[in-house]
Amino acid sequence: MIHSFATSHGDPFVAAFAERMLAQITRPFYEMLRQWIYDGELSDPYHEFFVHEQSSKLEVSESGIARPAPATSVWEDKYKLEEAMVPSIIAEEFARKIFLIGKSLNFIRYGCGDSAWVEAYCKDASRELHYGDTATLETSIDKAYKTTMARLIHLMDNKFKLFEHLRALKSYILLGQGDFIALLMESLAPALERPAGTQYRHALTAQLEHAVRGSIAQYDSPDILSRLDARLLELAHGDIGWDVFTLEYRIDAPVDVVITAWASTQYLRVFNFLWRIKRVEFALGSTWRRCMTGARGVLASVDNRPGGDWKNARCCIAEMIHFVNQLQYYILFEVIEARWAELQRAITKPNATLDDLIQAHTKYLNDITHKGLLGKAKSGVREEGFSHQIYYLLKTMLAYKDSVDGLYSYSVAEFTRRQEQSARQETGLAATQQKKRRSALVDEGARADSPFPIAPAALSTASSADSVLPPLRQRLEDLSKSFRSRVNVLLGDLLAQPDADMKFLATVMNFNDIYSPRKKPRGGKGKTPAASIKSRSEKESKDGSKAGAKEAKGGDADKRLAAGDAVEGAKEQEREKTES
Repeated sequence: MIHSFATSHGDPFVAAFAERMLAQITRPFYEMLRQWIYDGELSDPYHEFFVHEQSSKLEVSESGIARPAPATSVWEDKYKLEEAMVPSIIAEEFARKIFLIGKSLNFIRYGCGDSAWVEAYCKDASRELHYGDTATLETSIDKAYKTTMARLIHLMDNKFKLFEHLRALKSYILLGQGDFIALLMESLAPALERPAGTQYRHALTAQLEHAVRGSIAQYDSPDILSRLDARLLELAHGDIGWDVFTLEYRIDAPVDVVITAWASTQYLRVFNFLWRIKRVEFALGSTWRRCMTGARGVLASVDNRPGGDWKNARCCIAEMIHFVNQLQYYILFEVIEARWAELQRAITKPNATLDDLIQAHTKYLNDITHKGLLGKAKSGVREEGFSHQIYYLLKTMLAYKDSVDGLYSYSVAEFTRRQEQSARQETGLAATQQKKRRSALVDEGARADSPFPIAPAALSTASSADSVLPPLRQRLEDLSKSFRSRVNVLLGDLLAQPDADMKFLATVMNFNDIYSPRKKPRGGKGKTPAASIKSRSEKESKDGSKAGAKEAKGGDADKRLAAGDAVEGAKEQEREKTES
């Protein structure tokens, strides 16, 4: 009210009197303002300033000891801007600048431990503020804002290595360091195949150190490498090492202002997702190499038995490897690398504040989790996330890999059986043994024509092997159909998304139109892939039974016609005999 008299009253005497009164009234306010923007201290015993200090929070640990809250709460929750108490002589944007200056100075003093710089800055820059000197006030605020923000970003970058920590998280937790991850997975694979209860953290840490020493990661800062650790998640019944292993990157104050506990959880989610994909890639790659190596040796020798099965298995494995490779490329390059470039531009902008860094990092993680198929789909078709679908796809691929390994074991056993047969023949057994073996043969002609004569023991082995192949063949076929059906649903949901990157992923995965994308039925209605296959087979069996009945009827008619022809032929012969 007094300010309005001083600025807009028509009587010069009243306006001058109001201005002199304001100069005296606002003196305590400007003193609080000076201490706030130069010392970072709030001296407001009667709660008259527009910056309000929250009550200090204590966190109670599991042992019952109360400790100060982490740095994140110091930055976010210690001070609040009360917009309703901002005086009319200060604009709203100007008030936010003032609030940020004092909060940053306070954080530099207590959070970063650089009180010496704050005191030196206060001595050099502090000046008395009073009402009416608007130009001096604005100049002081702008200069204090730039100086304080520059010092805070300098400390976070050089003293606390914030940007190096962000880069390390991208390299190790987001699997950006390819040689390190490949060596780590190769060294851990035998141990992680065992049950989760047999895993020990010190053994996993030793393999982690081995991967660091054997890759380019060894040239990173010792401080960075000391923060990297292997740990185990909570165990569940039936888990193996792959299900519980994870990497951890420890963050200390004051860097946890930017990389908060929420951010660490998001990094852990992305790592577990990418690690599961890497595991499937590693498993399929191992099986593919075994198949390609065996195709020139063991598998070529038994091609007459499971040869067609191996052709189908190699095609399906190649299809799965293509799917995994495209999914990895999309997440690592189209999502993470693109978002990383955006984060770099945001944090290196001139005059960037700590709040800008926090917002840019939060946006970076949100974009990765959404575009990286870890968030909810923006579509009314389904409620489950893409991660749920991909989890079952990866599970199907691992089951198919196990079945292919079973087929390979069967082929090796068949090859061994034939080699033993041939070896027994080449050693030249005694003539009596040869005679006994020949007498036990079921079919002499088949034995003479076959390049691998069948002995009685071999015959029983072959019959037992024949009981293994049909169910194995059926399982491979079922898993292959399930994989393609799930991929069709995933591609249909990706194409329904408004995000162009997700549509691009669906296009790349189906570049040759081998799949038929379809949306999942709303609310779970409609038939599942297994149900549709079952109904289709039932329909085919019904059609087959109808066709069989028709063929049976046709066969009976043919028999009747043939019988009639035979009777007529007999009568004709009788007539010829009588005439003769």
